[in-house]
Formats: sequence, C-alpha cells, structure tokens
Amino acid sequence: MNLAAALIYWVIIALWLAVLTTAGVAFIRNPRTFGAVRLLLFVIAIDTVRNIIENLYFGLYFGGQYGLFPAAIVGVLGNPGYLIIPKVMNVIAACAVFGLLVLRWLPLASKERAEADADIRIKTQALNQEIEERRRLFDTSLDLILITDRNGVLGRVSPSSLATIGYRPDEMIGHNGAEFIFSDDLAATRQELQLARTGQHHMRNFETRYVHKNGRIVPLAWSGVWSEPEQKHFFFGRDMTERKSAEEQLRRLAHIDQLTGLPNRVSLHKDLDTILRERAGNPALPVTVATLDLDAFKDVNDTRGHSVGDKLLQEVARRLTSAPEKAQVYRLGEDEFVLLLSDCGDPILAFGVVETLLKRLGGQFDFDGHQLFIAVSAGVAIAPNHGSTVDDLLANADLALYDAKAAGGRLCRLYVPTLRSQAKRRCELDMELRRAFANQEFLLYFQPQVRSSDGSIVGAEALLRWQHPERGILAPGAFIDALCESAVAIETGRWILNSACKTAACWRAKGLPSIRMGVNLFPAQFRNGTLLQDVEQALSESGLAPEFLELEITENIALGREEGTLSPLKELRAKGIGIAFDDFGTGYASLSYLTRYPLTRIKIDRSFIQQIGAQSAPEDTAIVRSIIGMGSNLGLEVIAEGVETAAQADFLKAEGCHELQGYLCSKPLPAEAFEQVLQSRASVHTKRVHSG
Repeated sequence: MNLAAALIYWVIIALWLAVLTTAGVAFIRNPRTFGAVRLLLFVIAIDTVRNIIENLYFGLYFGGQYGLFPAAIVGVLGNPGYLIIPKVMNVIAACAVFGLLVLRWLPLASKERAEADADIRIKTQALNQEIEERRRLFDTSLDLILITDRNGVLGRVSPSSLATIGYRPDEMIGHNGAEFIFSDDLAATRQELQLARTGQHHMRNFETRYVHKNGRIVPLAWSGVWSEPEQKHFFFGRDMTERKSAEEQLRRLAHIDQLTGLPNRVSLHKDLDTILRERAGNPALPVTVATLDLDAFKDVNDTRGHSVGDKLLQEVARRLTSAPEKAQVYRLGEDEFVLLLSDCGDPILAFGVVETLLKRLGGQFDFDGHQLFIAVSAGVAIAPNHGSTVDDLLANADLALYDAKAAGGRLCRLYVPTLRSQAKRRCELDMELRRAFANQEFLLYFQPQVRSSDGSIVGAEALLRWQHPERGILAPGAFIDALCESAVAIETGRWILNSACKTAACWRAKGLPSIRMGVNLFPAQFRNGTLLQDVEQALSESGLAPEFLELEITENIALGREEGTLSPLKELRAKGIGIAFDDFGTGYASLSYLTRYPLTRIKIDRSFIQQIGAQSAPEDTAIVRSIIGMGSNLGLEVIAEGVETAAQADFLKAEGCHELQGYLCSKPLPAEAFEQVLQSRASVHTKRVHSG
C-alpha cells in the first residue's frame, strides 16, 4: 500500500507533464493568444511546474524508502531544510499567479471590457442608424409601402399614401386593403396573395389599380413578400400614372400622325391586316382601299412655305373626317391619304364615296391670306379581288393612283390587272435606262431649223436617241416619259447640254455658219436646283457663246412651278441665252406665261400644223394664225414644228411665221450628217455670193 502511494506521486508528475506539454504546444501554435486565455495558460504553467517539483520531491523521497531508489536519497531528502522547498514553491507560485492577476489580467480584462463595450456601442449605433434610415425611407418613400396581416388588414401605411391615393395612413390602418382596390382587380390580387403565402413566388411588378379618394383610378405596380415567421405581407407599390401616360404618348407617336391627328401607316397596316384575316376566304365580306394624293403639293411647300403646306394638310384631314361617308381615314405621310371602306365591295359605290370626298377637297382653302385651290387624284382597290394581303392591296391601289395622275390628275381610277404589267414594264425600262446611261448608249441627233423667208439654216434642235443593243436606234417617244421620271434624268440632261454645246462650238471652229443650238430641258433639272450652274459649266467647257444656245421648256415644266422656274430662267436670259416655249398650246398653261416668262421664241406644236393643208377650212388654221399673231404682238419669234408639206410651209410663210422645222426641211440627223448639210448649204451660199 505504501508502495502504491509512492507510485501515485509519479502518476501525478506524468499527468502534470502532459498538462504542461499541452499548454506549451497550444501556446506555440497560437502565440498571439491574449487576454484571459493567455493568463490561464500562464497560471496552468506555473501551477504545473510547482506540482511537478513538489511531487518529484515526494516521489523520490518515498521511492527511496520503499526500495525504488537508493536509500541514501531518503536521508538527503528527509533533511528538514529540504522539506521547506515545496512550501516555498507554493508561495512563489501563489505570488506569481497573484502578480499575473494584478499586473496583467486586470488591465487586460479592463481593456477587453472597454473594447467589448465600445463594440457593443458601435453596433448599437449602427443598428439605431439602420432603424432610423428605414424609418426615414418608410416616411419619405415616394412609393406606397403597406404592411398587412394574412387577412389583408393594414397594419402600417407609409405617408406617401396621401400623395398616391389621397388617403392619410391613419385613414387606412385597420381597414382591409381590398376596400381601396379597384373592384375589377380584386380577384387577381387575392390570387397573387394566395400564391405568395404558399411560398410559390414573390410578387414582382404585379399591377393592381387602386381607387383614389377623389374617385380616379391609380395604376400601381407592386412588389412584395410574405413573411411566414411574422405572418405579414410587405408591399411596395409604385404609381404608374406617368408611365402609363408616357406609354400612351409613345403609342400615339407610333400609331397617330402628329400633324393631322389621323391614324398613320402603322395603324393602317394593323387595322387592314385584322380585317383581311377575319374575312379571309369569304368573298361576301369585301373591303375597299382608296389612296388619295394631292396633285402638285410639293409646289405649295416650295412657293408658299411649309407652314402653309402643313395647314393645308390639316384642313384636308378635317374635310375628309367630317364627311358623312363611313370611311376610316389614314395619313401615310407627306400628301398621301388612305380611305378604308370596311363594308364596301361595289366599285360603283366606292367610286361614289371617293368622288364625293374629292369634291369636298376641290373647294377653296384660305390660310393667312393665301388662297389655294388643289386637285386630288385617287386609286381604288377592292379585296379580295385585287389583293388578299395588306401589301398587295395597297400596292394595287397605288398603281391605280399612279394611273390617275399619269392621265392628268383630278381623277379616280380603279385597279385593273394590266396596271401591274405596265408597272413592271416601267420598272424594267427604268433599269434599262440606268444601264443605257452607264454604258453611254445615248446619242444626239440634230434637226435643222430654217428661216421661212429664204430657207437658210439658222438653228438646230438637239434630239435624244437611244442606241439600244437589241432594238436599234429608238426615238424619244419610246422612252422619254420614263426617262423624265428616272433617277438618271438629271445626269442625262447634263450630258445632253454638254454634248450639244460642244458640238455647236466644234461646228463654229470648223468655219461653218453660226447657228443657235436648241436643247430640251427635263423637269428634274429645275427640281434639282443646279440648272444655272450646269448651263454655265457647259458654256465654259465648250467655249460656246451664250447667244448661240437656246433652252426649250414645256408647259409641264412651267405649270405650277412659276417661282421655282422663273428665277433661273431670268438669270439665264440675262446672260444672253434664248428661252423657247416648246409645244405651245397643247397644255393648260395660261397665256399670261408668255409675258411673265423671259421667252424669246414660241414653238407651235406639230398637232396644229398637221391640220394645215391646201383645202384647210378657216377653223383648222385659226389657232396657228392666233399663235403667230400673238407672238408677233409680244415681240417673240415663232417657229412651227412638224412641217411636212410645201402647202404648210407656204401658209406659215404667208402668215409671218419666222422659222420652220420638220421633215420638209430635214429629218433629224447624226452630228456628222448634219455637219455635211451645213457645209453644203455654206458652199451653195458662197457660190451665190461669188456669182452675184
């Protein structure tokens, strides 16, 4: 038993060595341990060392007594002086622990308490600040914030409710939210709430209309969440009134013409497509489309200004929509309008409606002192006979409109299938004309203009020909109308002008008689606005004097474009260039044009000359006599076109017509052949002079 007691000391030593080793390892692995943990390690280490020394002493002492160690150890350790060592160790250990408590632990504990208090204070301030910020957000939010229980009873309402739906928070709290929701939206709102409570989704941009205190409807976009622990709904509602207004404005911009307030092209396509789809395959439910176009509207803008043009369009829209006829009116852009007759398939009835509207537009328009009279052309297409799709129907109505304008305007035409084939031919011809210009297939012929008194050549008219690669030489009648509307009209006009001037200058350089060169102008050359510069450049490059150039204009150029045409012509006339009025008497031009335009010559159209014969009645020649007399009275030279017989030449000479042009004198000739004619005439004239 005494041996066992002796061994206990060694077990205790082993245990304390294990404690010391563990504390040392812990300290080595985490040397930055501070505060109570570090103090605890130090106290354990001190107590461990004390216990090891004390138990080592008694372990050796009792081990010697029981034969575990030499007996001499007992005598040494039994010395009373050594017995005091364990007690001294206890005192030292106690002092060390006390010193650590006073010098280290208490300051560290105070510091840690201060840091903990500071940390708690900081977190408390942050929490209070967050609470305050949330309160301010709640109080100042422009969005409507609602908190309800699972039954929809309002528990908290943000002050923005007053601005949003006209109710103060205290007027809403305690009431069920359904009391403020527009009745038509109640069922959908309840379904959303039910889905939110089942956790199937969060509410995002769910729109519900509320009823304002003043009775108006307020659209609100909601976001919300259901909190299961709190058994509450949290909602955030944004007033969508301004957004809805903006969306409506965008819709109007997309579907309504801003100038006239009429539905635009997008609306027409949508409405017409809906009608055609609903009536597809049922010929008993027709629909009529009529396209309307103001004749020469561009001239109104050019001569009176765009403000007058805008007012004219607004008044046209008003007259169209105020008519008793049941027609939906659209404006497609510029001066083009469309009538949609959804229950009309009879061409006679459709024409009646359209012509009635055209008459309403044919009256006088007064704007700020401007008096306007306009003409309108129309094209009509009827579905399903003339097209079963929107694009086909509108395209065919446009073809009918084009046909009406080509016939002189002020007309209403119905689409017929031949119009599409004609349009196809026009398109093909336009492509050919573009290719012809690019491949330099155009050439000039020249027809002499002779003095009626002695037959001398005094001028030449440059006439365009097309050397077609398959059809040979083509006269202007086969392509000139298409060329006038083609994209290459301006470039072709410049080429004609330059080539004619260079040819005339070349003849003069060869010593041939000086004659004037007549050049026909395209309408596009006036619309382009570069006519004056083009003529000046042609004269400069060729060296031709201005008095030997004569520009020929037709009535379709002058008609309706006085201000845009007069200015460049006056400047050209001031430079000495002649101005001839071609095909006079065949159009609608006023006789006052003869005094307003800076003309030097009138050309009598061949249609009047052809009526002159040996046995012509007086009424057949009255117009020619009148034109010749009028020209003489106005101081203008007069030339007759299309002179083919001697009788016609004699009559014209007797009536005082200054010059003749036609097959009697010569057919149009290539430049080389015309040059030979000039040379022969010059030789004859020289012989006459010498013989005389």
